[in-house]
Amino acid sequence: MTTPTYETFIKGETIDLVFPNEKAIDDGWFAWFNDPQITRWLDQGAFPNTREKQQAFLESVQAQDTNRLALMILPKTATKVVGIVSLGGLHNNHRSAHVALVVGKRGTSPGFVFQGMEAKARITEHAFENMGLERVWGGQAVELQDWQRFQVLFGFRPEGIMRNAFRKGHKISDTVITACLLEDYLKIKEARKGDYWPGKATLLELMRTVPEESLVNRISVAIEKEYGEYLKGVSLS
Repeated sequence: MTTPTYETFIKGETIDLVFPNEKAIDDGWFAWFNDPQITRWLDQGAFPNTREKQQAFLESVQAQDTNRLALMILPKTATKVVGIVSLGGLHNNHRSAHVALVVGKRGTSPGFVFQGMEAKARITEHAFENMGLERVWGGQAVELQDWQRFQVLFGFRPEGIMRNAFRKGHKISDTVITACLLEDYLKIKEARKGDYWPGKATLLELMRTVPEESLVNRISVAIEKEYGEYLKGVSLS
């Protein structure tokens, strides 16, 4: 019996984005969602995930009428996938999609940060260049501050903070909404002389220029301050 292989859809520098198939399930795709460290900031994890459930999800994203583009993350030097990135809720009228990213156990190598960032960058580039979208957005628990800090390097900016919007057991967190519009994407691309993904070496230099303080923290403080000022003199009873 021939061992299935991966077919590349989007080529990258540190990773390729490949079509999901049964091999991904064998590589441990289904097991990622049983790991409490991986699902710490995900909705998954309350119920066990199985090969059968992952097979059903695989069939759903392979369906002709799917509204989700899902691709597995395959590092250049690996034979097993380490994560998945997707554009969900594809909406032709609004020309928008929600981007989601999960990096599994095998993404704990020193380069996994670049792999995750490049995966998101590549699928965002595909969304604008090949799918004609005009808005790519996502949501993350406010605790993922480093991830949010570096997203500004790819045109993703905070748009709001949803209070107590994420729950894992008894732990409640705010959710940060970030988005990259077509105009944001084009500005980044122009600044990099046509390359949205700047390359691993250049990205490392760019990351060093990002302030240590999270922009989300500044926005959160500003919202509370302005809200307090706005309510001065307002009668609530």
